[in-house]
Amino acid sequence: MKISAAAAALLSLALPTATAWTVSRHNSAMVSSLHRPTSMSIRSPSLLQSTTVKDAAVEEVAAAPDTGAREFGVVNTNKLSKLYDLVVIGGGPAGVAGAIKAAQMGRRAIVIDKPKFDAGVLPNGLDLFFGGPTGLFSKALRDLAKSTNVGALRAQEMESDVIWKQITNGIVKLAMRNSEGQCRTLARYGIDYLQGSAMLLGEDDEANKAAESKFEDDMDSPEDGLRSVKVTHTGVLDDYVGFVHDAEVTVTGTKVLVCTGSKS
Repeated sequence: MKISAAAAALLSLALPTATAWTVSRHNSAMVSSLHRPTSMSIRSPSLLQSTTVKDAAVEEVAAAPDTGAREFGVVNTNKLSKLYDLVVIGGGPAGVAGAIKAAQMGRRAIVIDKPKFDAGVLPNGLDLFFGGPTGLFSKALRDLAKSTNVGALRAQEMESDVIWKQITNGIVKLAMRNSEGQCRTLARYGIDYLQGSAMLLGEDDEANKAAESKFEDDMDSPEDGLRSVKVTHTGVLDDYVGFVHDAEVTVTGTKVLVCTGSKS
């Protein structure tokens, strides 16, 4: 999904108030071939201080320690080591819809998507742009313009920057609801969602040939072959060390659906 400079500016103003929840990690077996870096980095949430009245839930999240747990965009290494029926590259509306359709047909699917920029990802892994259509932030701004009475706020002697923060916070909340709703829908259908940079490997690539040998007995039609996708700059859950940041993994599927739009 494309984003405009205006949308990026809105996000940079409001994002610090959009702190996140944490959940316990999932457990399963480790993949021995996982590349592990020597260090891990965890982002800490921060709050934008303003004169507006803070929501109680926001204050509660702000007071909670950042454990580094990730709820969205990470997959256990054991799941990644198995063959998928469909690997979707791109987490826009088309990619999400394709994965859901595959799941409805009883197929095992995964969505791989690279966040638009790091500032749009909350500490729990929620990418505010995931699953959103082009123009989501513009639509949110138009909707808020209909429901926000700027004149009344000025009559209460609110400063312009405080009013603007209320508007930008409302835009981010809408994006959060949309993104989290898409993630919850994928989870209900048993679809994995992995954040990272995806590169489709060629049929003659050594990693793809190795995958063909590994999954030969798992394919419905071995003559159709399969395709592997190299995912870099991703985070995975490992049973031994927990969350591994900036990992590199290979995901294999009998089919690959590329839904990256105009992105390269």
